[in-house]
Amino acid sequence: MKTILRLELPTLQALTPGSLIEFALLDRQHTVLRTGEMSLSEIAGAVPGDRVEAILHPGDTIVTTVTVPPLPPHRMGAAVAGAVEPMLLGEIETLAVAHGARHADGTVAVAWGPREHLARALAVLADVGLSADALLPAPLALAQTENGWTAAVRDGYLIVRSGPESGYCWAIDTVTPQQDGAEPAAAALLLAMEPALPAAVAWVPPVPIGWIAPEAVESRTLPAEARWSGVAPSWSLALADLQPRHAGRSRWRKPLIWTAAAAAVWLLGLNVHAWQLSREEQALRQRMVAQVKAAFPDLPVIVDPLKQAEQRRDALRTADGKFGSSDFLPMSLAAADALPQAASNLTAVSYADAELRLKLVDDGIGMVGAAAVTGSTPGAGAPPRRLSLQRTPPPPTGRNAPTAQTAGIDPAVLQRAQALGLNVDRVEGMWRFRLASAGSNDAGGAGVTVRGGVAR
Repeated sequence: MKTILRLELPTLQALTPGSLIEFALLDRQHTVLRTGEMSLSEIAGAVPGDRVEAILHPGDTIVTTVTVPPLPPHRMGAAVAGAVEPMLLGEIETLAVAHGARHADGTVAVAWGPREHLARALAVLADVGLSADALLPAPLALAQTENGWTAAVRDGYLIVRSGPESGYCWAIDTVTPQQDGAEPAAAALLLAMEPALPAAVAWVPPVPIGWIAPEAVESRTLPAEARWSGVAPSWSLALADLQPRHAGRSRWRKPLIWTAAAAAVWLLGLNVHAWQLSREEQALRQRMVAQVKAAFPDLPVIVDPLKQAEQRRDALRTADGKFGSSDFLPMSLAAADALPQAASNLTAVSYADAELRLKLVDDGIGMVGAAAVTGSTPGAGAPPRRLSLQRTPPPPTGRNAPTAQTAGIDPAVLQRAQALGLNVDRVEGMWRFRLASAGSNDAGGAGVTVRGGVAR
């Protein structure tokens, strides 16, 4: 349950951590739960409250109303200060001025007190662990009387609450003798009502001796708890620039708290999202592993399901007489065995769709009647060559396909190629090697060409 701790302070100059303070603990409905008196330093530990409101001594503040024109909120403070300044005997810079909202009739409730003393009071409260949320002028802590005034006497002052945000404090004249033995407080209230009589006057006990209300004014007595139970206005003299720095309170406190909370929620959401993605990744991997196991039950361990599946697929294609994605090197080695004269005589190599094509320096190499190469290694003494990779379009098919020829090829080359499981022929002046099981079917995919040239 949210509680409000109200402290009735002595004069600001006399306030110390050891000062005896009367206090009251209120609930959210401003019902008094507990009252008592302790030193200020003891109250913080004995009577904790969610909100701390200090009631200022009536001699330390002045409460009144001023009239200002309709202005935007950011200019209202300057207008109120301008209306208050003619009422002051000193400099307004030495005072702390607080005010409420402007009413329809142009009036604004305003209160002020000595800036230095108010700042010191806030520091004393903070030092004992009571960071004040509000510094209330004495009249604004009294319970409000509908269509009337609430009056009380405190330390030689008559304090009156006349509205939700308005009230008065008058020093009681104790020198002038009163008629019929009436107490000075009764005469002071009668004098204050002369300009305009309220509909009712409700006294917080004790009621002054000799109090007699005018005929048009209803008089009543409130419970003693009414001195504590008034609903405080939304403003007070606990201004932000008066708060001690070590109290840890500033106008940025709540925004920073909300920012930290938003960041915590964002981080929590980010972690939840990452956890969800991790679960999805694990589920996908498990499905892939299960599918690879079902397709290749002979695999003992599956570490990389995608890569292992590709390797097994290529192995099965090769075993079945089909090309896989890694058949270029095996076919190149087989072609080198079938046509050893091609060593150091290549000008271009192309491989696409299970078809290896070689372009040699001399078209007569490997043909019937070609001069036997003896002595030095073919290509010896020739300048070194460099190779470059180029993307090539798929070989033409159908009517546009070039005519393959085997006539004139050295029979020894044909025999070696057949022994290696290759078909060999010549197309457009290039040697073409294919797997014997591939027959004469040409696929239409693009491939890679390695072209040679003289190194510089």
